Amino acid sequence: MDGSPFTARIENYWPDFRIDNGKPSSVSEQPNNPAVVVIVRGKAIPVSAAANPHGDSKPGAAPDMPADGATAPNHLTLFIADNGGVSYTLESRKTGRSTGKLELNNPLTTGWADWQLTVDRTIPHAEEWMEFNPSTAPTAGPELPDGVRVRSAQGGRTSEQWIPSGWQISMPAGTADVQVAYGWKQIPLSVALELLDFEVQRNEGSDSPAGFKSTVRVTNAEGDSATGQCWMNNPFSYPGQWWRTFSGLTYKMSQASWNPDNLGQSTIQILRDPGWLLKWIGSLLIVSGIFMLFYVKKFRRPSRTVVPPPTLTSPPVRREEELISSAT
Repeated sequence: MDGSPFTARIENYWPDFRIDNGKPSSVSEQPNNPAVVVIVRGKAIPVSAAANPHGDSKPGAAPDMPADGATAPNHLTLFIADNGGVSYTLESRKTGRSTGKLELNNPLTTGWADWQLTVDRTIPHAEEWMEFNPSTAPTAGPELPDGVRVRSAQGGRTSEQWIPSGWQISMPAGTADVQVAYGWKQIPLSVALELLDFEVQRNEGSDSPAGFKSTVRVTNAEGDSATGQCWMNNPFSYPGQWWRTFSGLTYKMSQASWNPDNLGQSTIQILRDPGWLLKWIGSLLIVSGIFMLFYVKKFRRPSRTVVPPPTLTSPPVRREEELISSAT
């Protein structure tokens, strides 16, 4: 596509397009109802986020309302007077702008489809609060996060709350609040990793990926940097000195995964294992010992010959015959 960083390719074409059993097809070769599937690839700068339709306002303050007569999004602002009375300013694309007083338990038609607003009660001094409760994990659907229950006590005041994984909550502690968080412990690395480029190689004639490669830049605390590439079964090591690699004092970056919906994103695994040499030496000693024990004769223990115990024989008994003479 001239004048842009994109390339376009026609993936499929139907001269006389129809949907048959949920699949695209062509009923003839004549271009009566042509349709094509176009694949656009390339990199570009993401568009900036749209401006806040409610206007820029400070936290806790009412948002800026649009000028009178201007087309405004659906918007409702409530005001509470010192005597507890409630008034409102309603902006609706359907009914326009309206103001008035709002009575308790009296529904207000907003004009936003069939939505209605009812004020149940007012609290003169309200405090924002969020509370979590444990729930039974569903048999199907997304897995629920784990959580812990914490208790804080100070000056006879006790507070208990559940904290789910990945959240940070505020708990009262005397005159100030304490921020409590639960989740994975974050350990900062001594190097910074930056993704410079990500490439996906496709199989010829199809969109199935044949491989993906990341080009990264690694920078340490002293400002030294190095650029390298990593792909499947080909990691990139930093620093690259041979003695650091041999001793395990390197950061080994391996291609772990990728996001098909965002080619500007890559998942890289970083490994640092200073004790890998000792583990390999220990494994080698164990294998060598087993080999010598079973296959080297001089390391075998001689087999014992079982000698039968001697048989105890009683000495021969000499029998003396007594001659008995009889007196005749």
